[in-house]
Amino acid sequence: MIPDFANQDVIRSLGIHRVIEPEGALPQPAWRLDNTPKAWPTETLIDVHALHIDSASFTQIVQECHGDQERMKEHILAIVAQRGKMHNPVTGSGGVLIGTVEVLDEQFGKAHGLAIGDTIVSLTSLSWLPLFLERIDAIHP
Repeated sequence: MIPDFANQDVIRSLGIHRVIEPEGALPQPAWRLDNTPKAWPTETLIDVHALHIDSASFTQIVQECHGDQERMKEHILAIVAQRGKMHNPVTGSGGVLIGTVEVLDEQFGKAHGLAIGDTIVSLTSLSWLPLFLERIDAIHP
């Protein structure tokens, strides 16, 4: 149940409606997010081209997978499938993404000069953003 805040629009814009576990948490500290690839009002759907996983997380994944790139792909996909975001449970860190805008909230797009088809880099950590990945094509150490 979402707490009764004075301004639910502000809370919703932070993504609290995507939190599955624990209920009522903000997305970054939450264990699991709803990563259904559907844009709700105030959200933007991005076709992800690349993830830039932060150094601490990437190093931990390399070590855990003994540098085996296929195992690294599987490990990253498993984190995203389990948590609904790229939030390494060992390091607590994420990264950023590069992608193309597929669906855009009209008001947000106007306010920020964005349009469908624009290429963006997320300024919010992947530990905060719902992320759905079908596959990883390559790892670039």
